[in-house]
Amino acid sequence: MDATDHAILDALMGDAKIPLADLGKRLSIAPSTVFKRIERMKQEGVIERFTIAVNPEFFPRRLVSFLSIKVDPDAAADLITYLAGKQIVREVFEVLEPNDYLIKAVTRDISELKTDLIHPLSVLPGVHEVNTILAVKKIKEQTYVG
Repeated sequence: MDATDHAILDALMGDAKIPLADLGKRLSIAPSTVFKRIERMKQEGVIERFTIAVNPEFFPRRLVSFLSIKVDPDAAADLITYLAGKQIVREVFEVLEPNDYLIKAVTRDISELKTDLIHPLSVLPGVHEVNTILAVKKIKEQTYVG
């Protein structure tokens, strides 16, 4: 990937529906070149999909929380399977110290967070610790770092 590919990705992150002609003009390249580069990046897996960003204020689930989980290595696969099946779990990361996994969840309220995630996680075999941090305000979100 070169600087032009990164410029295309930056533009698409801002507006995935930008017309190729406008993007080509902005980058001083032909729209067909923009199209070919986008297609190549899709084929190579650089671009996984095109999606939309929604305003969470229009949806009932707006409470963002992060859960740090300590689990026995033998129980990690069951934990991951459990988390993969939960709609309120948005992201799961394996991390290094002090715990093993970091989860981002979005719920309606603290009650749903406790009932649907914290309490069930706490009783899963092999789970030793579940620590929760509630987010009060999103300062920045960026999904692409070039």
